[in-house]
Amino acid sequence: MWVQTAQVWVNENYKDVPGYTEVPEDGRTGWRTMFALTRALQHELGITSLSDTFGPTTESRFTSQIGAITSATKARVVQILACALWCKGYFGGDILSGRYTEDIAASCSSVKRDMGLSDTSPDITVKIMKSILTMDAYVLVRGGDPTIRSAQRWLNATYLSRRDFAVVPADGIFSRDVQKGLMFAIQYEIGMADGTANGSFGPGTVAGLKEKGTVSLGMVDGTRRWVRLFQSALAFNRRPVPVDGSFGTSTKVAVQEFQEFVRLPSTGIGNFSTWASLLVSTGDPDRPGTACDTNVPITATTAAVLTGAGYSVVGRYLNGVTKRIQAVEIRTIHDAGMSLFPIFQEYNNAPGYFTGDIGYRHGSAAVLRARQLGIKPGAVIYFPVDWDATDGDIEALVIPWFEKVRDGVRRARANEYQIGVYGPRNVCQKVCDRGLAVSAFVGGISRGWSGNLGYPLPGAWAYDQIQELKVSTPTGLVEIDKVIVSPRAAPIGPDAVLPTPSRTVTDASGTRVEVNDWFWRLSELTYQAECALERSVGAFAVRKYATELVLYHLQKRKYDDMQFRAYTPQPESVMTDPVQAALLSAARQSFHDSAALVPVEDPLYDVANYAGDLEHFAASTRGYVQWSYTSDGSVGPGDLGAWALDLVTFWAEYATARSADSSLTVGSWCGYRLGYGAAGESSFGETDLIADIDAFLVAKRLLDDADRSLADAVREILTHDDDPRWRYRTFLRERFADDRTRIEAAVHHLFVNRTPWVFPAVSAKLDGARRPGEQADDGSVTEVELVTELPTLARVFADRLLGAPRPPLP
Repeated sequence: MWVQTAQVWVNENYKDVPGYTEVPEDGRTGWRTMFALTRALQHELGITSLSDTFGPTTESRFTSQIGAITSATKARVVQILACALWCKGYFGGDILSGRYTEDIAASCSSVKRDMGLSDTSPDITVKIMKSILTMDAYVLVRGGDPTIRSAQRWLNATYLSRRDFAVVPADGIFSRDVQKGLMFAIQYEIGMADGTANGSFGPGTVAGLKEKGTVSLGMVDGTRRWVRLFQSALAFNRRPVPVDGSFGTSTKVAVQEFQEFVRLPSTGIGNFSTWASLLVSTGDPDRPGTACDTNVPITATTAAVLTGAGYSVVGRYLNGVTKRIQAVEIRTIHDAGMSLFPIFQEYNNAPGYFTGDIGYRHGSAAVLRARQLGIKPGAVIYFPVDWDATDGDIEALVIPWFEKVRDGVRRARANEYQIGVYGPRNVCQKVCDRGLAVSAFVGGISRGWSGNLGYPLPGAWAYDQIQELKVSTPTGLVEIDKVIVSPRAAPIGPDAVLPTPSRTVTDASGTRVEVNDWFWRLSELTYQAECALERSVGAFAVRKYATELVLYHLQKRKYDDMQFRAYTPQPESVMTDPVQAALLSAARQSFHDSAALVPVEDPLYDVANYAGDLEHFAASTRGYVQWSYTSDGSVGPGDLGAWALDLVTFWAEYATARSADSSLTVGSWCGYRLGYGAAGESSFGETDLIADIDAFLVAKRLLDDADRSLADAVREILTHDDDPRWRYRTFLRERFADDRTRIEAAVHHLFVNRTPWVFPAVSAKLDGARRPGEQADDGSVTEVELVTELPTLARVFADRLLGAPRPPLP
């Protein structure tokens, strides 16, 4: 009631004053009410240019015109004081009367007593009035710490008499104003005069701390109060320590714990480096750091310089046109013995970039990029708040933004990657407190940010950025930020990164290694498929079909006729549950819409990126995924969509050629063509054979590990492209157990076995052509040929897989 009365009174009496801003009459205290009272006081002091700030002009006129508010002060000023007392939670008497009563005097004494002052006379001087016209509290508030309050009250009692020292809150909360008050106190103890002391951590303060500020076990304050100031600084940094001016064992233990926390040598001595870490967000910027971050790509030369300078961890950006990290750079970093931590930043340096849509997009894009680079699940990706966000900004913008980042990161798979936050201390602490980040990369380097003033280092800090540097390398200067590393940090080492497929490109600009664009696109398609399925209401029931969506999308341009639809039907067409079928159908359409943005017609899907036939690979892989695989000397249904019916088609091609030219033989004609040549030269050329082999290898990995993605399985194969025989050796081992007899037995089984799923398929594929060992309609094949045709065809197929030299052209 009394707060509302104060609001009504100030509005009624000053609403017509130029420059006055009316306050809502809602009975709730707050800064707007205090600003209104400040403007009212300025008007009473004869100031015409009113403002919310109790600045030098207000201070000067208050001192010269009033001096101190007492019973002799004019009623309007007493009424303003009474309003402020009510708003601060103290008894303010009858506002309307304007009388300075004994009750108001008692309240004024209580205010000063709560501040910690020894002089509790009711007179209200300029510093006291200036503080009363703020939202500062002088009693322990919720979340406040009694030890911090004790230190605050001691600072007020000890230093308020100095010219530039302002009243600090006595609420038990470490804040920017308390930080500044502590800095003034330190400067006074150094010996700085009024007017010289400025509350900033500058060269004079640094020099003074180094010369006079060291404290250690057994020291007790005398005329100088270094121990108590140091203990206050420890208390403000949430260290359990007495603030009594005596450096005892408990203080030493607190110092050691703090030093360990901020990664200083654990000496237990209050030296300059410890003072600096207690007072400013950079700490001592010249102390050694073992990490750095940079927007400059790391070359082998740069890595050697950095490791030589003691850096073992580097922060690099996942995105950006020129500054983003590349797969080859990750290898360079690891080859140099370093590890890395990833950052995803697109501007993020102003409030306008903190919208829900942007947060969601950043989270999603970071996951895709991390996947493409082979960063394994579980890694922490840091998302920056690269500006000085206030408490209001954090609640209104930053927290909602990180909620959307979280949603974006979880778009395809829950908890695939962990979220980290970069920014001022206050931002990092609050984002972590909300459970929206597991780790903090603190922008301590910007010690002028309000979010770094009056806030201790967050408990979840992993990296602390403290100094900008330029490092000299043989190729020029490289700009880095020095970073301190916490034991809680989990940088990415070589074991946490999968190799990324690459290719060597030679053009007019020279020879360079680039990522394999086909794999890059496939990773994007795989991610889009997972996202489409995860958006489904019944995601738990259909998310396993991501591979199906991608493979069908890749094959349908060439292999989407009735034969293939019968062999590998779309799962939703054969589901017995209509609800599940509808969910998968809707997800397929959603994926199709997004995949259209990454068309398979893109020139990046050419043989420069993949040695096999892309559509063939996709269709064959779907066959294996749906029908599974076998590893013996027989032919399974999965083989039919791959090498088996390709071999049948190839045989039919030979049989047709043989009927026209009796000089042809299986060994020479088939040996020269089977698995060789460009597309079109043979019905079973090299691109077809590679597609069939890769289809088996990929499908086996997917079937053996249900959680493995299509892109990840393909990654394993493409990273061995520098060894042309790797896929053949692996296929031989996994499909035929490195046994030639199994290969030849499988070919024999293909053509002679009457298994229901093999014989009709072979017959249909032959399309009237004879089988190996069958006489031609014209009886032109000799008996010797007929006996050897199938064994020879089996041998030729085995030779091709085993890497035998290519026979000459017949």
